[in-house]
Amino acid sequence: MSVRIRRASAVTVVSLALVIGLASCGDDPESTSASTDASVSPSESPSPSPSESSAKPANDGELPTVKGGFGEAPTITVPDVEPPSELVVETLSEGDGATVNSGDVIVVNYLGVRWENGETFDSSFERGPAGFSIGTGAVIPGWDTGLVDTTVGSRVMLVVPPDQGYGDSPPGEPIQAGDTLVFVVDILGTHAPDEAAKGEPAPTEDDSLPYVSISPRAPEMVMPPGDPTNRLIAIPVVVGDGATVKKGDTIVVQYKGVVWRTGKEFDSSWSRDAPYTVAIGTGAVIKGWDEGLVGQTVGSRVMLVVPPKDGYGSAGQGPIKGTDTMVFAVDILGAY
Repeated sequence: MSVRIRRASAVTVVSLALVIGLASCGDDPESTSASTDASVSPSESPSPSPSESSAKPANDGELPTVKGGFGEAPTITVPDVEPPSELVVETLSEGDGATVNSGDVIVVNYLGVRWENGETFDSSFERGPAGFSIGTGAVIPGWDTGLVDTTVGSRVMLVVPPDQGYGDSPPGEPIQAGDTLVFVVDILGTHAPDEAAKGEPAPTEDDSLPYVSISPRAPEMVMPPGDPTNRLIAIPVVVGDGATVKKGDTIVVQYKGVVWRTGKEFDSSWSRDAPYTVAIGTGAVIKGWDEGLVGQTVGSRVMLVVPPKDGYGSAGQGPIKGTDTMVFAVDILGAY
């Protein structure tokens, strides 16, 4: 049984593009409200106004122009002609990092505009990077097709026709049925489904704490006899030499969670072959994660012992009782 690590009380506002990306990921540790509550049904989307429906000149291969370099919020200017009928993928600047493979979890910044009038409908440059599985149907087809085989450090422009985007079922204003969309996407990182911590082993010798293995896959976790501590514990059993995680970073992790009382697993990203992304230190997840992972380093495997006050409190969740202490092994794969 999968248990959400996101705070049960959190109210999440989701961008239009992330609605595309997360709506089909029912087992992701994100709150279920994050991908459904922000969606707008097709019946709630008004028809294009007459001015937006007026005919444009035929397109003779003309594409939008983009100002700004990698890492900067781009300015996109759309030509006043009909959009292309097929997906266009143009690498504006090519990075020399790892290649994005189908099934990877990628981390990106992006800005999207409507071809019809150049109106911006979404941008992560202001709120922070986004992460999601690519090439797996978790995002619109234009992204799945256009971003696989790109490289980290690249800035890519996607011109996405309706049949590769939302079609006749837009998620809400300002996107309209039949819209062609233009995205500029900066590829910040990519992480394989089986990626694990890559640091130096630092196993704990405290017999009063759980045992967490340093295996390169889903770790073995064994609970000690006796009652758990009532304080939050965060100890790296593998120490990475990457960047230090800061409050507000978007982190990519693998994790496994067990209940101290039973020793039974209640959730694991390993079982889904899908690393998890979240903005850490922002209240998006339980307090034990926010406090225990900020300050750790990329490449580490961190054991978190989370008492109820830093987890789900007296209400509990699913198989986790209100008095249960949770234990997590968290591999920090990246911080952006």
